[in-house]
Amino acid sequence: MKRWYTVKMRWPADLAQLGAIRGFVAEASRSLDADELAIRDLQLAVDEVCSNSIRHGYAGQEGQIEVTVERAGHSIRVVVRDWGVAFDPEKIPVPDLGVPLEERALGGLGLFLVKQVMDDVRFEFNDSKGNSVTMIDSLPVPSSVSTCERARR
Repeated sequence: MKRWYTVKMRWPADLAQLGAIRGFVAEASRSLDADELAIRDLQLAVDEVCSNSIRHGYAGQEGQIEVTVERAGHSIRVVVRDWGVAFDPEKIPVPDLGVPLEERALGGLGLFLVKQVMDDVRFEFNDSKGNSVTMIDSLPVPSSVSTCERARR
């Protein structure tokens, strides 16, 4: 049975808080034995999700962002929760990476990048519980773990 280890914090929904949030994600992930590559990926994904929440979900209004970092087995799960305006992730177009940079509009790559660096990304929108983006990143399986044990995961 997997045991979850959880670290959670909350900040004002303000772009000035992104550095503190990235620091929290790095410290929490490190304390949960994530490697440096996973930490960088988690920071990138959380930074993007929080930026979108602040810019689009709250759109200049006051609010809170809650970040939870959990470890279970060989994965890290991060949940970013806000209480801003919900959005439909299916309506976000997949960026055309074939368009030259000078012809590309600003923005539009964030959700794409999050999905590229995370193994799983899920969205949930609930009026009372808030909006949450759950991101899961699988960590490398230590070489000391047997082949049979790897197959069960």
